[in-house]
Amino acid sequence: MKNKFILPVSIFTSLALTSCETDVERYCFTVSDRAPSAGSRVTFNAACSEGIELYHWNFGDGMDTVTRTPSVNHAFEFPGSYVVSLHGTTPAIESHCPPDAGANGARQTVDVK
Repeated sequence: MKNKFILPVSIFTSLALTSCETDVERYCFTVSDRAPSAGSRVTFNAACSEGIELYHWNFGDGMDTVTRTPSVNHAFEFPGSYVVSLHGTTPAIESHCPPDAGANGARQTVDVK
């Protein structure tokens, strides 16, 4: 009778282990200065993000960049309000995938004086 319970337990254990998502991306970042002066450097750090291979940053001022590390510096040339967005990308789509911080990204506003 012991053998009758081994199979169901094995199937349950296998299902429980394979139902977990392992390739989940989570996007977040900090901003060193939310109200910088024009021309001063601002540091954006996405160390709190998870599952990202390449970090695709859009600074909202016509500039964007892709980094392998979670931290990047940027200086805004003119005063204004800029929405900075981050999303992950891969080498295969890096050159033709514009940053979009919709459901799969993060965004924050920087008000440059």
